[in-house]
Amino acid sequence: TWGLTASPFDCWLAERGLHSFELRFDKAQSNAEKLAEALAGCEAVKRVIYPTRPDHPDHNRTARVLGDMGGNMLSFELAGGRAAANAFTRGADGLNFAPTLGDVGTTLSHPASSSHRALSTEDRAKLGLSEGFFRVSVGLEDPEPLCAVFTEAVAAATS
Repeated sequence: TWGLTASPFDCWLAERGLHSFELRFDKAQSNAEKLAEALAGCEAVKRVIYPTRPDHPDHNRTARVLGDMGGNMLSFELAGGRAAANAFTRGADGLNFAPTLGDVGTTLSHPASSSHRALSTEDRAKLGLSEGFFRVSVGLEDPEPLCAVFTEAVAAATS
Protein backbone atom coordinates (compact mmCIF):
# COMPACT_ATOMS: atom_id res chain seq x y z
CA THR A 1 0.00 0.00 0.00
CA TRP A 2 2.74 2.46 0.95
CA GLY A 3 5.37 1.19 -1.46
CA LEU A 4 7.74 0.29 1.37
CA THR A 5 9.27 -3.11 1.82
CA ALA A 6 11.04 -3.93 5.04
CA SER A 7 14.42 -5.61 4.79
CA PRO A 8 14.72 -9.23 5.96
CA PHE A 9 16.80 -8.04 8.92
CA ASP A 10 14.12 -5.51 9.96
CA CYS A 11 11.48 -8.24 9.70
CA TRP A 12 13.61 -10.55 11.84
CA LEU A 13 14.08 -7.83 14.46
CA ALA A 14 10.33 -7.18 14.56
CA GLU A 15 9.53 -10.87 14.88
CA ARG A 16 12.18 -11.34 17.57
CA GLY A 17 10.75 -8.40 19.51
CA LEU A 18 7.30 -9.98 19.60
CA HIS A 19 8.62 -12.75 21.86
CA SER A 20 9.34 -10.32 24.70
CA PHE A 21 6.69 -7.71 23.94
CA GLU A 22 4.39 -8.63 26.83
CA LEU A 23 7.20 -8.39 29.39
CA ARG A 24 8.45 -5.11 27.99
CA PHE A 25 4.96 -3.60 27.81
CA ASP A 26 4.07 -4.65 31.36
CA LYS A 27 7.28 -3.09 32.69
CA ALA A 28 6.83 0.16 30.74
CA GLN A 29 3.19 0.39 31.83
CA SER A 30 4.12 -0.14 35.48
CA ASN A 31 6.80 2.56 35.18
CA ALA A 32 4.31 4.97 33.57
CA GLU A 33 1.87 4.52 36.44
CA LYS A 34 4.62 5.20 39.01
CA LEU A 35 5.86 8.23 37.06
CA ALA A 36 2.31 9.63 36.78
CA GLU A 37 1.95 9.41 40.55
CA ALA A 38 5.37 11.01 41.15
CA LEU A 39 4.55 13.90 38.81
CA ALA A 40 1.11 14.37 40.37
CA GLY A 41 2.89 14.95 43.68
CA CYS A 42 4.94 17.85 42.30
CA GLU A 43 3.51 21.25 43.18
CA ALA A 44 4.68 22.82 39.90
CA VAL A 45 2.82 20.25 37.79
CA LYS A 46 -0.59 21.64 36.83
CA ARG A 47 -1.99 18.34 35.57
CA VAL A 48 -1.03 14.77 34.79
CA ILE A 49 -2.87 12.92 32.05
CA TYR A 50 -2.79 9.14 32.52
CA PRO A 51 -5.89 7.01 31.84
CA THR A 52 -6.00 5.04 35.10
CA ARG A 53 -5.79 8.13 37.31
CA PRO A 54 -9.16 8.99 38.89
CA ASP A 55 -8.83 12.62 37.71
CA HIS A 56 -8.52 11.60 34.04
CA PRO A 57 -11.64 12.76 32.12
CA ASP A 58 -12.08 9.28 30.57
CA HIS A 59 -11.19 7.30 33.69
CA ASN A 60 -14.51 5.41 33.80
CA ARG A 61 -14.33 4.53 30.11
CA THR A 62 -10.72 3.39 30.53
CA ALA A 63 -11.70 1.15 33.43
CA ARG A 64 -14.54 -0.35 31.38
CA VAL A 65 -12.48 -0.90 28.22
CA LEU A 66 -8.93 -1.47 29.46
CA GLY A 67 -9.41 -2.47 33.10
CA ASP A 68 -6.35 -1.43 35.07
CA MET A 69 -4.12 -1.09 31.99
CA GLY A 70 -3.14 2.52 31.33
CA GLY A 71 -0.40 1.97 28.75
CA ASN A 72 3.06 3.52 28.72
CA MET A 73 2.17 7.01 27.49
CA LEU A 74 1.44 9.91 29.78
CA SER A 75 1.35 13.66 29.52
CA PHE A 76 1.84 16.43 32.03
CA GLU A 77 1.71 20.19 32.12
CA LEU A 78 4.09 22.43 34.02
CA ALA A 79 3.10 25.79 35.40
CA GLY A 80 5.31 28.58 34.08
CA GLY A 81 4.98 28.15 30.32
CA ARG A 82 7.89 27.95 27.88
CA ALA A 83 10.48 29.22 30.38
CA ALA A 84 9.60 26.40 32.78
CA ALA A 85 9.53 23.90 29.91
CA ASN A 86 13.02 24.95 28.82
CA ALA A 87 14.32 24.75 32.38
CA PHE A 88 12.73 21.32 32.75
CA THR A 89 14.40 19.94 29.63
CA ARG A 90 17.76 21.35 30.74
CA GLY A 91 17.26 19.79 34.17
CA ALA A 92 16.19 16.38 32.83
CA ASP A 93 19.72 15.00 32.69
CA GLY A 94 19.94 11.75 30.75
CA LEU A 95 16.38 11.91 29.47
CA ASN A 96 16.09 11.62 25.69
CA PHE A 97 14.16 14.40 23.97
CA ALA A 98 12.46 13.14 20.81
CA PRO A 99 9.92 14.57 18.38
CA THR A 100 8.47 11.06 18.07
CA LEU A 101 7.83 8.62 20.86
CA GLY A 102 8.42 4.95 21.50
CA ASP A 103 11.57 3.14 22.58
CA VAL A 104 12.79 0.86 25.38
CA GLY A 105 14.19 4.01 27.00
CA THR A 106 11.95 6.83 28.16
CA THR A 107 11.57 9.65 25.65
CA LEU A 108 10.12 13.10 26.11
CA SER A 109 8.30 15.28 23.59
CA HIS A 110 7.36 18.96 23.83
CA PRO A 111 4.57 19.42 21.25
CA ALA A 112 4.71 23.24 21.27
CA SER A 113 8.30 23.14 20.00
CA SER A 114 8.11 19.97 17.90
CA SER A 115 5.06 18.14 16.53
CA HIS A 116 2.63 21.07 16.88
CA ARG A 117 5.00 24.02 16.40
CA ALA A 118 3.30 25.07 13.15
CA LEU A 119 0.01 25.73 14.98
CA SER A 120 -0.73 29.09 16.51
CA THR A 121 -0.75 29.42 20.29
CA GLU A 122 -4.54 29.67 20.15
CA ASP A 123 -4.91 26.49 18.07
CA ARG A 124 -2.59 24.59 20.42
CA ALA A 125 -4.62 25.85 23.39
CA LYS A 126 -7.80 24.45 21.80
CA LEU A 127 -6.06 21.07 21.81
CA GLY A 128 -4.92 21.49 25.41
CA LEU A 129 -1.27 21.90 24.41
CA SER A 130 0.21 24.74 26.42
CA GLU A 131 3.85 25.82 26.40
CA GLY A 132 4.36 23.74 29.55
CA PHE A 133 2.80 20.55 28.12
CA PHE A 134 4.92 17.41 27.62
CA ARG A 135 4.28 13.90 26.32
CA VAL A 136 6.27 11.01 27.71
CA SER A 137 6.78 7.53 26.31
CA VAL A 138 7.89 5.63 29.39
CA GLY A 139 10.52 2.94 28.93
CA LEU A 140 11.93 0.02 30.86
CA GLU A 141 14.31 1.80 33.23
CA ASP A 142 14.32 1.32 36.99
CA PRO A 143 11.33 3.46 38.07
CA GLU A 144 12.89 5.09 41.15
CA PRO A 145 15.75 6.87 39.34
CA LEU A 146 13.37 7.68 36.47
CA CYS A 147 10.90 9.36 38.83
CA ALA A 148 13.83 11.17 40.49
CA VAL A 149 14.99 12.59 37.14
CA PHE A 150 11.51 13.93 36.45
CA THR A 151 10.87 15.36 39.92
CA GLU A 152 14.33 16.99 39.98
CA ALA A 153 13.71 18.48 36.54
CA VAL A 154 10.33 19.81 37.71
CA ALA A 155 12.10 21.37 40.70
CA ALA A 156 14.67 22.91 38.33
CA ALA A 157 11.82 24.35 36.27
CA THR A 158 10.49 26.22 39.29
CA SER A 159 13.74 27.53 40.73
